[in-house]
Amino acid sequence: MISVVLFLCALLGAVVHAKVRKESFPRTFLYYMMFFNVGVMGLLAFFAHLFMADATAAKIGWAEGSPFQSEIGMANLSYGILGFLSIWFRGKFTLATVLGYSILLWGAFVVHLIQFSHGDIAPYNIGIFVWFNDLIIPFILLSLVGYIFTES
Repeated sequence: MISVVLFLCALLGAVVHAKVRKESFPRTFLYYMMFFNVGVMGLLAFFAHLFMADATAAKIGWAEGSPFQSEIGMANLSYGILGFLSIWFRGKFTLATVLGYSILLWGAFVVHLIQFSHGDIAPYNIGIFVWFNDLIIPFILLSLVGYIFTES
């Protein structure tokens, strides 16, 4: 659910920002999403997988105590930092960040579907969070990047 809240923060912030500053909405929305849905979400996922590992594993339907939690936590930390840096570096840096992040999330989505097919119905394995964060967010990010790069 947090990814939906972060998305709504990005949307609201972008609408206000683009209107007040009379800037391109797609470009503004992309960078608000980079801050909220990549940056903030990346740091939250890092924290959850490293410092609340057992509780997070239980919500996903994973076994507790797996060192995989640390690995996925560090991957989320790296993309969180890249999401924040995209605000300053923009352009191809943002394109690369969106491509890498989308591959990570879509890959995670496929794994969640496979786990679901094996009976894992835990809320963080197949719930709204997975569908929205791992499937829809990358689609929106890639659409925005594609629009911006074809617009130039």
